[in-house]
Amino acid sequence: MFKNILCAVDGSKHALRAAEVASDLAEKYGADLTFLTVSKELKVTEEVKRFMQVEHLTGSPQYILDEMTDRVLDEARDKAKKHGIAKPKTEVKTGHPARAIVAYAERTGVDLIVLGSRGMGDIEGLLLGSVSHKVSSMAKCTCITVK
Repeated sequence: MFKNILCAVDGSKHALRAAEVASDLAEKYGADLTFLTVSKELKVTEEVKRFMQVEHLTGSPQYILDEMTDRVLDEARDKAKKHGIAKPKTEVKTGHPARAIVAYAERTGVDLIVLGSRGMGDIEGLLLGSVSHKVSSMAKCTCITVK
């Protein structure tokens, strides 16, 4: 039924549950599994730059984001390993999460997107729109939102 599953992860408990569901489905259907995390572009403010100079910090604050991204993907990989999927593919993208997820899915021929819901209330979700809602509205393939 499913051959190419994409699971979007962000480190939330719902995303970890989505990784569990996606891994289970990939195992059941013998599908390829990709974990994707999308971060917004890190913009370093002048205050942060001054703080780094005063504290004699070198490099870029990007390393914090990179470490967090690695942790999120490691947790997802652990879920996959428990389902016998030794080497799921991992991708990191920067940009608007919903657009990046859908664009990746369309570009790579994904036939199922699995992602977590943050449990946003009906009114708040209606006014702001959640990533999971946007993805399910924009995607051309099946989407599963996991709570």
